Amino acid sequence: MVAGQPTAIDLFAGAGGFGLGFEIAGFSVPLSVEIDAWACDTLRHNHPCMTVIQKDIRDFDTVRSIKEICLFKPDIIIGGPPCQGFSIAGPAEKDPKDPRNSLFINFAQWISCLEPKAFVMENVKGLLSRKNTEGRKILDIIKETFENLGYFVEIWLLNAAEYGVPQIRERIFIVGNKAGKELGTPERTHSLDLLNIKTSQLSLFENVGLLPALNLWDAISDLPPLNAREGEEEQRYVLEPQNHYQKWIRNDCQKLYNHVAMEHSKRLVERFKLIKCGESSSDVPKEHGARRRSGNGELSEKFYDQNNRRLNPYQPSHTIAASFYANFIHPFQHRNLTAREGARIQSFPDTYRFLGKKTVVSHKLLHREERFDEKFLCQYNQVGNAVPPVLAKAIAFHLQEKLELCQEAIETL
Repeated sequence: MVAGQPTAIDLFAGAGGFGLGFEIAGFSVPLSVEIDAWACDTLRHNHPCMTVIQKDIRDFDTVRSIKEICLFKPDIIIGGPPCQGFSIAGPAEKDPKDPRNSLFINFAQWISCLEPKAFVMENVKGLLSRKNTEGRKILDIIKETFENLGYFVEIWLLNAAEYGVPQIRERIFIVGNKAGKELGTPERTHSLDLLNIKTSQLSLFENVGLLPALNLWDAISDLPPLNAREGEEEQRYVLEPQNHYQKWIRNDCQKLYNHVAMEHSKRLVERFKLIKCGESSSDVPKEHGARRRSGNGELSEKFYDQNNRRLNPYQPSHTIAASFYANFIHPFQHRNLTAREGARIQSFPDTYRFLGKKTVVSHKLLHREERFDEKFLCQYNQVGNAVPPVLAKAIAFHLQEKLELCQEAIETL
């Protein structure tokens, strides 16, 4: 830590996108807590001076256990505790015994113990409408929990594309501050409306001073072309940066990491060749569709509209999720995206290397077969689960300004 530099700690850190954004904005992030072994490997590799605690946050269930590993009072605590386990009413009812129900309480326990000036908790947009089995909104429960700890709480719905990330990605951020004042959302820097020539006069007025949202090709056009089964974990660039975003994201990196194509079969590549921009696997002629597993070559009757959709190069990407290796096809090449292309779309600098295996089999299958020693976050999972660093940077700058924290920012986009 540096004297006068604001500090943040990152809980449920994953591969570290949230914390990296705060570092770009001038924060010191000396401590991260994450349960997954491969994500911790990624954190340690990219942050050799950071203390990375690989442990289940539920193990820190007392004030003493928290203060034993956090020997300072952070300005801000950030994190994204998963809340998918919350029970909800209706056909999509979740398991009320799911341990993830309690994880925001563990996050709140750190807030209560360390009393930071502010906290930021990230989650999926679906949490806005989720209710428990008694019909109460989950967000109201979360908000009340933090208000009882003395925080003024706001709910932000932010789209990463409006802050310089080449991706349509809406997430909610639950933001609390001890100052007791409304902070408002960070000012947008980019506009999706400016991509549309038919924008109304009102929209044009609202977008004065904003840049057009970045598109997919802005993010990845300089990366080496690959066929299926090609690429190396370390390789050289073949082109110069094509725009400001690519120049920034290379960050003087001399090697390109994690740009390895999936090992597609010849049949799958032939299917990809038939998929046009905006179409998916469900749009190919039936004879080129998926075949049943162990079905002696019989065609499957199941169609997955969201699988293998070919992306439009001149629009922001669709949301990069944890399983994006099966969601999207490169706009021009007949293969799924690489982990590095996903990282570019998520706004991770090329210097940030992801460790662990490229992919793993389904976590549901591993759990069912009790193969728990293989249940880790692969490179694609780590990339897709992350808060985009450039969005996190915008949040960090906003909190610095509104809460009058010391600012020692480094070069930004």
